[in-house]
Amino acid sequence: MTAGVRRAIVATAADRAAKTSKGTSMNMSIPALHVSDVTTIRGDGTVFIANRAGGGASGNFTLTITAPISFTPPAPDYPAGSFRLQVDLNDSLKGTYNSTTVDLINSHGGVNPTAFFTGRCKVEAATHSTGLRYWILVANNGTPTAGAQMPPDVVSFGIHDSNGKMVAYGTGPLKSGDLKVTPAKPFVP
Repeated sequence: MTAGVRRAIVATAADRAAKTSKGTSMNMSIPALHVSDVTTIRGDGTVFIANRAGGGASGNFTLTITAPISFTPPAPDYPAGSFRLQVDLNDSLKGTYNSTTVDLINSHGGVNPTAFFTGRCKVEAATHSTGLRYWILVANNGTPTAGAQMPPDVVSFGIHDSNGKMVAYGTGPLKSGDLKVTPAKPFVP
């Protein structure tokens, strides 16, 4: 590296530091208000992901709604409910995750209603993580009836710790079980 290039790098870094200290390059960010939709989720289901098996992991995760996840104002004022998520996937912290809050729930669709919910959870695992936040998607593709071919319901989740590190994740169709999503206003074209 030549002396001229070094001077240019040092000058650029000094210029950035000066601008930051004056506040010219820092942007203020006000978080968006999050408003839940009237929605209810019930049921349970297990997903198997073949490439997440191995290394001591079965490749399964199971979502069990232990109390209906719902937002039905005027009471309660906030989303409520609980779930248990048992994770046995490689590339994830294996354990049982239990929700402690449901902070937001939204849904859309009528034929195969889809819900998204997020909040905080705790894990029962050999390695302990703290400050866990989850995001879960449930796509309700219907309940198979005699002779009818229905695609399975789909579940997707991501769990991060207080440092923003991904702790566990997975997405796939149910191999067993059934999840129900009831939106307030099914889509009408």
